[in-house]
Amino acid sequence: MNEHEVDQRRTSAVQPTDDHDGPIYNERGVIAEHYRDLQGLPVLEAARSQYPLPHASAASTVRAVFQSCEIALLNLADLMTRAASDVDARRSSAAMVKMSWARGFHRVLVRLSLMPQQLGFTVLGGRSGRLRIADSPAFAEYLDALARFDRAMLSEMEAGRLPIDATLSEHSVDRPLFTLIHAARIANHESTIWEDNLADVGVDAYVPSYEMFVAAAGMRTAVYDRVLTGDTYFTQFRGLHQIPETLGEEANDRLVETIRDLRAARFEAASDHLRIVTVLVDGMLASLPPMADNLATSDYHAIRENLGLTSGSHSVCLRFHMFSDLYQQLSAALALHADALEQVRTSWLLERLRSEALTFRSLIFQWRDEHLHLARNNLGGGATKSLTGSPDAVTAVRKMRQSARVSDPMLSLARSRGLHSPASGDPAPRLRTYLDSAESLDTHLLLATGRVTQRRFVQVQERLGFFANKCPFSPPPPRRV
Repeated sequence: MNEHEVDQRRTSAVQPTDDHDGPIYNERGVIAEHYRDLQGLPVLEAARSQYPLPHASAASTVRAVFQSCEIALLNLADLMTRAASDVDARRSSAAMVKMSWARGFHRVLVRLSLMPQQLGFTVLGGRSGRLRIADSPAFAEYLDALARFDRAMLSEMEAGRLPIDATLSEHSVDRPLFTLIHAARIANHESTIWEDNLADVGVDAYVPSYEMFVAAAGMRTAVYDRVLTGDTYFTQFRGLHQIPETLGEEANDRLVETIRDLRAARFEAASDHLRIVTVLVDGMLASLPPMADNLATSDYHAIRENLGLTSGSHSVCLRFHMFSDLYQQLSAALALHADALEQVRTSWLLERLRSEALTFRSLIFQWRDEHLHLARNNLGGGATKSLTGSPDAVTAVRKMRQSARVSDPMLSLARSRGLHSPASGDPAPRLRTYLDSAESLDTHLLLATGRVTQRRFVQVQERLGFFANKCPFSPPPPRRV
């Protein structure tokens, strides 16, 4: 199933109010009211609960990786099916865009496929199982879609409508047809990398079947439980949020164990858990570049209304639990032992823990930094309001990022290692000062993006219709360990 095969029965754009009952629709489909529903998080949670595994275990961590792979493969199947339809209809430019997205998902898969090796779990012979990507239903779906795309391309070549030799010998990435071909061959090679890495992975748990252990049917439901009509990248937008949420839930469970072990001075166990956290969070970051590279302003605008009164800052798993509650408690647990006079081995373990904590810290700030691409590229400046009503979306994200840096509880640890951290008396960075000036192209691009966004989304900008409603999100209770 892809976005062209979804039930077309939709109402025209509506102007809902506070007293509406049930889901609200526009001409593309349902308008989200909550971030959790937008990203299919209840479906992902239900899938994990279908086959429970021990909390923060080797098995649960490996499963989170393979569940993320399922999401990526289903998105690839969707993209390749739609790209084949574009080739059949001789829409090479449209097919090129889909292949560019596909290249991004292949690189996500390569990053995910390295994680079992980086995690390096010991597999005990008595109760071990195997996970093989060849047993994945999503993998089979992707293979079918790839074969369909290949047949469409080869048919065009045989008919003389796709001059392959001339395209390769004479053209560059300024031509959609060359970029389509180039992206396809890069993606094909990338696929051999992740297929090899995921060919046979040991798991320290009983595996009744790949489908049951990974909850493959649940992953498919999560990817397709909410789709839009038309040729949009809504499914991909969701997929690149669902993968970090899946890895993030497992990382949070590991953070909880890290904090508990630190408080009990179990430094070796804490270090092992925190190392796994950094592998998982580093994997989360792989989902950001494909969105920044491929989500054009117009493509985002095509789905923006359907995002409703939601924001990435509504992610309980990431924004509240990982970046705030657990991060602060981890910092406090590390501080408990800052001045302790320990034996040599314990001192070494503490130093390793502090290094892992700083790695985790750097990944969190990298996440915040790269997320700013989305606001810059798709909303713009000039007091462009966010979906949730922030008076200037880009400025609001920048302020959140800066506030997190200034109030960072690991600031003193970072400075003790000689790492740069912002201070009130620091001079303004020269490059940023120029980019923010009226002389830079970047300033004009931000303002132009803002003008386009404000013209297209008057209701968001003026808080009319559905967007006059108060955002229903409220912060969750703190996650206490």
